Amino acid sequence: MSIPYRIIFHIDLNAFFASCEMAVNPALKTVPLGIGGHKDRGVLTTANYVARKFGVTSAMPVAEARRRCPDLVVLPVNFALYKEKSQAFFDYLRTFTDFIEPASIDEAYLDLTAFLEGKDPVAFAKKIQADLKKDHDLPCSIGIAPNKFLAKMASDHKKPEGISIFRKREVKEVLWPYPIEAMHGIGIKTVPNLKLLGIQTIGDLAQYEDTTKLSKFLGSSTAFFQAKAWGHDDSLVDPHKDQAQSIGQSRTYDPALFTIQEVLEELEGLTKLVHERLIESDLKTKSISISMRNHQFETRSKQTSLPFHTDDLGVLIETMETLAESLYQGSPVALVSISASHLEKKARLVDQINLFDVSMFPSKKEAIEDTLSKINAHYEKSILKKGWSHES
Repeated sequence: MSIPYRIIFHIDLNAFFASCEMAVNPALKTVPLGIGGHKDRGVLTTANYVARKFGVTSAMPVAEARRRCPDLVVLPVNFALYKEKSQAFFDYLRTFTDFIEPASIDEAYLDLTAFLEGKDPVAFAKKIQADLKKDHDLPCSIGIAPNKFLAKMASDHKKPEGISIFRKREVKEVLWPYPIEAMHGIGIKTVPNLKLLGIQTIGDLAQYEDTTKLSKFLGSSTAFFQAKAWGHDDSLVDPHKDQAQSIGQSRTYDPALFTIQEVLEELEGLTKLVHERLIESDLKTKSISISMRNHQFETRSKQTSLPFHTDDLGVLIETMETLAESLYQGSPVALVSISASHLEKKARLVDQINLFDVSMFPSKKEAIEDTLSKINAHYEKSILKKGWSHES
């Protein structure tokens, strides 16, 4: 069955860990920067493009990186910051479409076929780049193609901050000259074996006729990879492939927030946005966390687990206020964020509520209605209804 022509974007945040650090500390933008390792031990997870001019790369031992670039600044990995920035990235993408498949913390596939009908894909890609750079200080490269594989290869074509279009009719001209090690999905251990067969480029793989020999190294994926080498990929963008484990909102402030009242007002607005996304996604949360950061880039966070899953706005705001009041220290706040995690689809929350659980709800009526809705959602039909009360 043929799949109609699609418009797929692959968006890749450039040197993501380093970009995050430079976003919160602009002074790092002009110096060679590496992330990871410890002093002269370990390896770098990434390096900014200033450092790359000296030959510094990801997965390079710190000692070797310092030899190539004596002025290299090495920072430890800061996952809290990267998660915050990643959440902002995906929150932004969801303002356009729900057809988003996260590929990692810093890259995503988007099916924009319907959204871009009658519009210029390149102009829209430029808007995405500009928005992410202006609002979040995150540079990105974007690949545009009729399928996920070609979109991924296109986003790798021009870095940093490139926009590339790969079309099926141009596969022989554009894709085939790539070295085989640049083909997405081909592992580093497989490359030497393919080169023993004389396969130096993606074009060589596409035209290799002895599939028996080829299958010794690619196994049951032989036809799969050869099809991709010809530019074919029927896999769909799957929004549920890596379902988000949290929903969050964050905002930076300049000038900073100086009072707890200002902080609470801003967090209430962000909490309402999180609540809207929970409702839109038919999700409930069992864990709330908030973060605050000052102008010295010091971030403090606090999290609490609820006794039950909820999407009740009042519960979310009350929980947020309790966390914020205990976290606030009186110093100016340059960033606030709130995140809801331990998410679960409403239809799967068919838990038996006992007498002790009822006290967790504002009223017995709400507890009953919540239980009935869970059971009916589980069976996908109304099998239980609330009876009439004989009380006056």
